[in-house]
Amino acid sequence: MAAAQPPSPWGDLPADLLGLVLLRLPSLPDRVRLRAVCRSWRAGAARGRHPRLPPPLPWLALRDGGLVDLDGEPIRCPTPIPRHGVVGHLAVDNLAFLIHRDGGCSLLNPLSSSASAATAAITPLPWLNLAAVDGAIGQPGVFIGIGAYVNVYSKSVLSSPLDSSPDPLVAVVTSGGRHVAVAPCKRRGVVTIVSGLMAPQIPGLNPTRFSDIAFLGGNLYTLTNAEGLLVLDLGSNGVDDPPNASHRRCIADDPNQHEYYIDGSTKNKSLVLRYLVGSNGRLLMVRRWMNCRQQYYAGDMDKTRGFEVFAAVISDGHGQWVKVDSLGDQAIFLSSECSKSVTASQCADGIQQDCIYFMHRIYDNPTKECHGPCVDPLGDSGVYNMRDGTINLLRPRAVMSELRWKRQYLTWFFPSDE
Repeated sequence: MAAAQPPSPWGDLPADLLGLVLLRLPSLPDRVRLRAVCRSWRAGAARGRHPRLPPPLPWLALRDGGLVDLDGEPIRCPTPIPRHGVVGHLAVDNLAFLIHRDGGCSLLNPLSSSASAATAAITPLPWLNLAAVDGAIGQPGVFIGIGAYVNVYSKSVLSSPLDSSPDPLVAVVTSGGRHVAVAPCKRRGVVTIVSGLMAPQIPGLNPTRFSDIAFLGGNLYTLTNAEGLLVLDLGSNGVDDPPNASHRRCIADDPNQHEYYIDGSTKNKSLVLRYLVGSNGRLLMVRRWMNCRQQYYAGDMDKTRGFEVFAAVISDGHGQWVKVDSLGDQAIFLSSECSKSVTASQCADGIQQDCIYFMHRIYDNPTKECHGPCVDPLGDSGVYNMRDGTINLLRPRAVMSELRWKRQYLTWFFPSDE
């Protein structure tokens, strides 16, 4: 009788089969654990022998700088957000935008280590100083207590991933939405300040504010509180000169659009939040309808009742918003600080296409947020189905209960598997 052949070592598993296994792991920690099994599996991933993997599932970023996965499990960060000298931070895709005490800024990759990664964990932004920007526009930043900002810098976006282009641009919404600062990440360049006060004002409306910003197709788009759309042409050098560059209006402000509406018969108040999201080459505006009390800062009483989605159609400089009834195979992860559209068919773990995964609005209960734990960090977070208009829980009840015990507001964080 022939002797039994010894089993093949795991390291000899064909690369195509290993790739199929990786395709069925939507969680980045699971992919990391698989590659850690043996050296040949790690080498195969490094040489690109496996199929291109879909982006991993998003995580949740906490206000204290921590990260948890969609099951509420903590993520170990090799490079946590530093406490000393940092007065605030914003989530930017797979990075943290840090605001330092002196107004300086930097980008931090909490999942990399400068000692072992090709890209340093912290990327200084030497030409962007928000204190100087605020001084230039006459809007100094406001502090409460020891180094705590009060909703002055609400969002930051990158024109492209740090390692995908020679010098991407970073844009920051400042002064409570009244200005946007744009600067190169690496090389010396001009800091462009886009001011809502420079835009045409509509009689009877509050001065123009920016509800959201987004990069798409090499341009920076800004959405006003009256649903006007402006584009900043970045020019061949990346940033326009002079620094206070004007912007071009693509869609005019609509005087019938407001942030608050009051029902004349019931006196009930509705709040409308607006977001910009790039999705499959289209620029989408997401309009979020919420019920709220007269004292609208009582955010725990807010309730999202529905969404509307519109696509920007721009022709010869004159455009309009056209309502869309379906996201196709896309799912949108939406929050005030960090939003993204993903292909749902590439995701596992029940991510549904034609759905909006939305967070509680992050600036609710400002006093509790700045001075102590918030009451309910998830608030009315949920999943809106574009097809039937229903709203379901963001995560299973057990996970929601675990996240509520964090007592911190959450936003989306999109880890990279590069």
